[in-house]
Amino acid sequence: MALFQELDVDGTYHAVQWFFYDRYPVIKRRSGAWDDYSSPSLDGMPKAPSAGNTSEQSMIQHSEYASAYYAVHYAVGGCSRDSQIIIKGKYLGNLSDAEVRERLLINGNGAFRRRVKKACCEFADCIDPACEKFHVKRGKNDLIPKLRRYISTHA
Repeated sequence: MALFQELDVDGTYHAVQWFFYDRYPVIKRRSGAWDDYSSPSLDGMPKAPSAGNTSEQSMIQHSEYASAYYAVHYAVGGCSRDSQIIIKGKYLGNLSDAEVRERLLINGNGAFRRRVKKACCEFADCIDPACEKFHVKRGKNDLIPKLRRYISTHA
């Protein structure tokens, strides 16, 4: 394997967009675990022990989602200024493309689309070390899958 494989910009762009539109909202919601922190109720009646500790499992799951959430925001911070504006506005802030273009002082869809693709590629580069820093499990079915796509060259 070569040190620098050729990046599939369009594939990476689509993977990052999928992540922000499909996976990130779940990570964001579940990282708060809003209803999982209740005090145990004690009624004085004896009970059979449960098969597992659901409170402990909930805490572990919350911790995994919180780590993923922090990794995403840490990764955004590693991107260039323009890419941060794009990601924070378009994907995290739900701003329209026109509002983000205005913040970047960009006229025209072509120039904006190129910058969005660049921002997605930068994020895909930054999320790997961020996941390592925050101990986020990586794999196809994990919270944050690998987002970089490469052009396959068969010799």
